[in-house]
Amino acid sequence: MLDPGREQAILAALERDGRVAVAQLASALEVSHETIRRDLTTLEVAGRLRRVHGGAVLFRPDQEQPIVVRSRIKSREKAELAAVARELVKDEMSIFIDTGSTPIAFARTLVDARSLTVMTNSLDIALLLAQAPGIKVKTTPGWVRANDNALIGGDTVAFVRRFVFDAVFMGIAACDPDYGWMDYADEESELRRVLIEQTRNPVVLADDGKFGRHASIRTFDLSTRLTVVTNRPLRQPFNEIFKSSGVEVRHKRRNG
Repeated sequence: MLDPGREQAILAALERDGRVAVAQLASALEVSHETIRRDLTTLEVAGRLRRVHGGAVLFRPDQEQPIVVRSRIKSREKAELAAVARELVKDEMSIFIDTGSTPIAFARTLVDARSLTVMTNSLDIALLLAQAPGIKVKTTPGWVRANDNALIGGDTVAFVRRFVFDAVFMGIAACDPDYGWMDYADEESELRRVLIEQTRNPVVLADDGKFGRHASIRTFDLSTRLTVVTNRPLRQPFNEIFKSSGVEVRHKRRNG
């Protein structure tokens, strides 16, 4: 459990400076670097801050971190769940991949596909997959969002409504046991709700750090029928909620 004194000191430093470093906090509070890292993780799960390389930044509930920052967080876990999600993709399928660091990790697993059609609202994913000879890539229209090269807006949503996909693969900002699947931006939340309507096989890609986290916008309920792909078995209450709702959960099988 996080010591209240350290919590107050960390949050006060964040309010003052907007950013804190693990090494500086460890020295100032006379604890180990590992203790500070655990404290920052606990505060991130509680929605009080956002982890970045070497420390943390002040939490802004209406502003997602840049994609280059998110890609460095839990990169191994994202790669593990991406490999699990790859098993859901078969030749000749037509799929949609939305924006985010976890969808990008998933897209990297598809470069060996022999015959696949991919639509995406991520310019990064489009450029990545355009180099694969077995994949045809189509992008949505939309305004370009600077922090993650995503195509967003009303034109994006209207365009997606014209198509039906064999599967859609979506990122997500948070999963709260009371408020459900959550996002930080209206445009992402709206697009993901539409994507679920345009396929019989909606897939949410979420590493274990997303569960128990809180964001600012409710996207859909935990009872929504979809497939959850993550990197490890889920803890309670999520495991029981999904089981009772008929939500399929896939994760990497651990040896032993």
